Amino acid sequence: MLAEARNLLQAYARKCVNIHFENLNDMVLEAAKSSEILTEKMRNLVLQMTLDKRKYEQYQSDLVLIHGIEIAYEENILSISLPALIPHRKTEYTNYIYKPLYTAFQHWCIERAEQNKEIPEYRACTVCFSHIYDCKRPIYRVRDHDNIEEKHVLDVISNFFLTSDSGCYTNVYHETRLEDVERTMIYLLTPEKFPLWLYEKQQNLVSKN
Repeated sequence: MLAEARNLLQAYARKCVNIHFENLNDMVLEAAKSSEILTEKMRNLVLQMTLDKRKYEQYQSDLVLIHGIEIAYEENILSISLPALIPHRKTEYTNYIYKPLYTAFQHWCIERAEQNKEIPEYRACTVCFSHIYDCKRPIYRVRDHDNIEEKHVLDVISNFFLTSDSGCYTNVYHETRLEDVERTMIYLLTPEKFPLWLYEKQQNLVSKN
């Protein structure tokens, strides 16, 4: 499957025909699903076999680094960087992003507690999803915001940082950008701070361009 995917990628590079890219994308998705199923089985095996608590905690710490999830908290704004786009709402296998995200939050909160640092909890919150697409790839990949599976991500965030993800307490904002590196940025901040923060963020982007 991977060999066929490479052939399709070469064909796409030579001719830049979108149908080749679609076929490549389907095959890569199937390979990724198979890989994630195997990864999930390996995680369960590690959980069953690793009796040493310290080794298991180190394993969880290593997972955060491997997945490249970054979390920062500054000026009452929590920022989360994911090295991937949030899955399409119809995607069958979506645990590949949610379980690592849960592990990353858990590890970050434990570290903050050990260092006597604040762990933010928002009663009222605006959650900003910034979907950043690779500008070198086909523009049709950019999806409508209502086709993005945000609920599971919000559920994980709510477990650690929100009083509630109900619409009474939480507002959600989406934006799309084209840049060199594909990823998702998520920001949590109070509704009062959001308008000025968004304005300053957009001004910074304009000045960079």
